[in-house]
Amino acid sequence: MKTEILVVGDSLGGVLAAHTACQQGHQAVLLTQHPWIGGQLTSQAVPPDEHRLIERGGCSASYRAFRHAMHVHYRRQPGFQDTGTMTEGCNPGDGWVSRLCIEPAVAHDYLRALLQPHLDSGRLHLRQGEVDALQREGSRIRSLAVGGERLEADMVLDATETGELLRLAGLPYRLGKESQNDWGEALAPAAGDPLDQQPVTWVLALRRHAKPGPVIPRPLAYEAWRAHRVPHYGHALFSDAMPGSGRGEVVHLPFFADGATLDWWRYRRVVAAHQWSPPRDEVSLVNWAQNDYAGAPLLDGPLSQQEVGAAARELSLCLLHYLQTEADGHGYPELQPAPDVTGTPDGLAQAIYVRESRRLVGLSTLTQSLLSTGDLSPMTHPRSVGVAWYNLDIHPTVVSGHGLNAKGRPYVLPMGCFISPEIDNLLPACKNISATQLAAASTRVHPTEWLIGEIAALIASESLRMARLPRALHDDPQAVRRFQQRLHELGIPTSWDAALIETLA
Repeated sequence: MKTEILVVGDSLGGVLAAHTACQQGHQAVLLTQHPWIGGQLTSQAVPPDEHRLIERGGCSASYRAFRHAMHVHYRRQPGFQDTGTMTEGCNPGDGWVSRLCIEPAVAHDYLRALLQPHLDSGRLHLRQGEVDALQREGSRIRSLAVGGERLEADMVLDATETGELLRLAGLPYRLGKESQNDWGEALAPAAGDPLDQQPVTWVLALRRHAKPGPVIPRPLAYEAWRAHRVPHYGHALFSDAMPGSGRGEVVHLPFFADGATLDWWRYRRVVAAHQWSPPRDEVSLVNWAQNDYAGAPLLDGPLSQQEVGAAARELSLCLLHYLQTEADGHGYPELQPAPDVTGTPDGLAQAIYVRESRRLVGLSTLTQSLLSTGDLSPMTHPRSVGVAWYNLDIHPTVVSGHGLNAKGRPYVLPMGCFISPEIDNLLPACKNISATQLAAASTRVHPTEWLIGEIAALIASESLRMARLPRALHDDPQAVRRFQQRLHELGIPTSWDAALIETLA
């Protein structure tokens, strides 16, 4: 099968890449792996992690349209009442870590509707499967083998959660921690380690019923995880504690609380009883510190990805058993898996939540030094292709056990972060742009991955339209300015709005 643009991976970036490519008039194929498209927003069951200006700007027009559509959807539901107090804006689950705590299925329906016109027109084709092999000749990818079928494309976009095509193409890539000597990052360790990656999490949807329900059987690994203490922080993994922002700092949150007190249950709650009349049973998506799996790295480590995934699933089930039987000294057997929320038989998400990918070695690299300068003056760049912002949020990593949550400034994505000097027709479209681990800890979140998918497709489109290689476009200042103008016309800002930044003062 031949196409103009092949998007490999049904991540959030992959969906937006396919949508954007078709919007620009191209024939495209999206290679999917899960029942729900949308990655961390849907199949991984993680509500959007967003910056504090998101209600007013700092994102692309298409992401604003998505947020608006979510608000409209819930406000139209019989019995929904917008009475949230944990964040500003219409927050359906009234959770406190996200300004848009929504049910994954609602987001999936939106993304499917986004692609449907392209499917109806025949411009977009969906294919299910994994890439078995990749044929590269010199600086070009010639074809990919998927389940016995050969796919050829003028441009290939790697929208996998793990940067799988970077590996298959034999490209150099970054992974894990870089050393302080590599980029002069103040927060980097003295020695780098590619295996020292962020942990993964298998998210679990729980519904809180009025009465106790059945307790799940005790998993085989339960006693080991119950006894586990978090390295460097010292607290029991199964407890009300979590690592704080600084090294060794520990924060305690109650499992359930009311009012302004932050708690675990409302952390990623997606159904809040008080926002429905009559009240619905509450649902929360358990993506907590207690089920971060840090036993082994997901990528290039001693265990296969399947083995890491199996261990992460069991950890989440062990946490559920603890919550039902021992939390707060008595347990909460009214907490029951919510399979309808995840579209699975057991209430576990369809896919593992991946915080860290293999990362391109590009013409430009985002670093902590660019994102964190001690103030909130926004980053600028002559080849900027979009705006982004989030803390540098690293969960305790799997080798050193060190994490951090460092504040950063509003920043931009340089075009060179998307372009390899070694290959002509492969672009990153997920968490795999050229960035250090510290910087990627910010770029991994929903609105930025959404933007990355859009930008990757638009660079591919510009390359095809102008019959020029991406790096040739990057190296031509006039071509960059024309591309930036095209972005502006599509509602993608390339610099931060000064009036918006002033609201931070």
